[in-house]
Amino acid sequence: MSLGTQGGTDRQRSTQGGAMDAGLAPGTGTPSPRWEHLDRGTERVVRGSGRTVEEALEQAAVALCALVADPSTVEVREEVTVECDARDFDHLLANWLRAVIHNMAARRLRFRCFAVRLDGWRLFASAFGEHLDPARHQGAVDPRGFSLAGPSVRRDADGRWTAECEVDV
Repeated sequence: MSLGTQGGTDRQRSTQGGAMDAGLAPGTGTPSPRWEHLDRGTERVVRGSGRTVEEALEQAAVALCALVADPSTVEVREEVTVECDARDFDHLLANWLRAVIHNMAARRLRFRCFAVRLDGWRLFASAFGEHLDPARHQGAVDPRGFSLAGPSVRRDADGRWTAECEVDV
């Protein structure tokens, strides 16, 4: 599927994605929160979208985790608390994704889903997942070498939020 960026000039290819729910959000007529991976030339982009900025940040983290292991193979056995802050949403996205990477690498965790709450520019989150199980998390990539560039959080014309970031794997 080809998508245009905010300006409509950059062509992207969606390589995979998912949604916590399917279809429309109950009672709203708007699409459910979702995540996807995009290829922009040699760049790999993780993108999350949702009705709120919190949902977009949650889904961007799921997209990041999906580069490491298929989230559907991760069981919810542990809850990890994550906090970070920044001066704006773009930097908050980068700090949030770095915190997720740190927990995956240092604690050998894999995450399935997240719950994010914002208080101004401060993010409070719960990450749900389990320790790496090589038998179930086959093909898992080591997140220690990930680097991030170009974080972007924006509200689209339709009122939905999008959070995306380039990831060098």
